[in-house]
Amino acid sequence: MMLILNFVFGYRTIMPRPEPSHLFLAACAFAAGCGAGGATPDAGGGIFVAYASAFEGFHDWPSAPAMPASTLPPPPGGDGVDAATPNDAGTPNDAGVHVLPLTVYWKVPAVPPGSQTFPLRTIIVKETDEADLTARKIFAMVKRGGDFNPTGAVNWEWFELQNTVDSGIVINWRGYGPPSGSSDVYGGNPAICNTCHLIAAADDDVWSSAVQLAKF
Repeated sequence: MMLILNFVFGYRTIMPRPEPSHLFLAACAFAAGCGAGGATPDAGGGIFVAYASAFEGFHDWPSAPAMPASTLPPPPGGDGVDAATPNDAGTPNDAGVHVLPLTVYWKVPAVPPGSQTFPLRTIIVKETDEADLTARKIFAMVKRGGDFNPTGAVNWEWFELQNTVDSGIVINWRGYGPPSGSSDVYGGNPAICNTCHLIAAADDDVWSSAVQLAKF
């Protein structure tokens, strides 16, 4: 190990040079503290920020027809998995983007027995069934942790995704819900995701019958 010789108050002091691994760990700890913005880690530890790569290949994940769980309150809107309450014209306020048929896909890490919440890194994707992949509506919820979305479905982050012509995936928007300036017809209601999914609070805000905690 290399030594640095230094003189302090007339005495020769021998100080070891920090090992690279120590410097790396310290840098990571600092970056994690800053990058999290002071957020509290999820109960399982950590914060998971999903990028487009996290959704790649979701068509190969476990999947099932998306149906609301019978153990939860009836979803408002009638025929949708979690459609919002219809407006005066009888049209769901989410513009029918969750009207069946839909397919739900999931990637769920190991769930501790008796857990009341899904673990960090859980990803749930719902997709319509148009033959043209690029025409499909895709929404996702990701267990981000860190007390994200504190006034809504806590620790969940919402996404709208888009299939690309080369079988890739891009993120149209992400966050607490659709941005108010979104060109989507439901974009005028940024709270719509939280409002509806909180009705499914008994299963950690997840509607789909195939993705209930008791099944993991």
